[in-house]
Amino acid sequence: MKKNNSGFIAISLIYSFFLVFLMVLLVILNNYAQNRLLLNDVKKETQEYLNGLSEFNPVSLPYKLNASGNKINYTFGDEVIYASDTWVVIRDMGAETKLILKRYLNAEELRLALTDAGIPGARTNDATLMCYNNYRPTVCSYTNNVTYNYYRWDNSIARIIVNHWLENNAILQKAIALDYLKEQNFSDGIGNYTGYIRIPNSTLDAGIVDTNIWYMNAGGRTSGVSSINTASGSVEAHTTSKKIRPVIVVKKAS
Repeated sequence: MKKNNSGFIAISLIYSFFLVFLMVLLVILNNYAQNRLLLNDVKKETQEYLNGLSEFNPVSLPYKLNASGNKINYTFGDEVIYASDTWVVIRDMGAETKLILKRYLNAEELRLALTDAGIPGARTNDATLMCYNNYRPTVCSYTNNVTYNYYRWDNSIARIIVNHWLENNAILQKAIALDYLKEQNFSDGIGNYTGYIRIPNSTLDAGIVDTNIWYMNAGGRTSGVSSINTASGSVEAHTTSKKIRPVIVVKKAS
């Protein structure tokens, strides 16, 4: 009888320790799950907070201040840092400012855009044709006076490039989402357009004189050949290579 009692006590102790172990394990797992949820909430809140800080993601343009700390308008030619690039002020419009990128889009930026568009042959280093020098149905192009697409901004190679650059710029995409990058209304002399990004227009952007870059202003159309009016004169769109400087309009900080 004593042996049976001893066995029962031993088994009871083993089960008791096992139950305690299970309870401790469940408590640990529950705490772990709660800690993970709390950590995810903290991470989410931290990310949202950091996204809202201008120093981490500057999606608005700060006002220009004078020596007394008062807000004043930017003037043509002022340089500002925005979206991790240096821009030149074209025009201050009070609550918004029109900017042109100080630098040219580089060879890699052009290569990525044109490769994705299936027209990698349009580029020579950091310069590009405005229209393709062989027929392409999706872009302005010229093969001969029978096979061609006349130039318009909405079928131009420059438009493909600047749109691709915009789509792959995280800060500018956030600026669009938060309504700090403003849509522009403009014309190439043929049609009227609306967009967040473009290249210079000699009428809308008076004062921008750069013989190395493309302007959107259409020139003549003769026997399938499109010409573009640039700062260096009228040039053929499918035989001339020039560089790209995007133009945007940014809302100032509140």
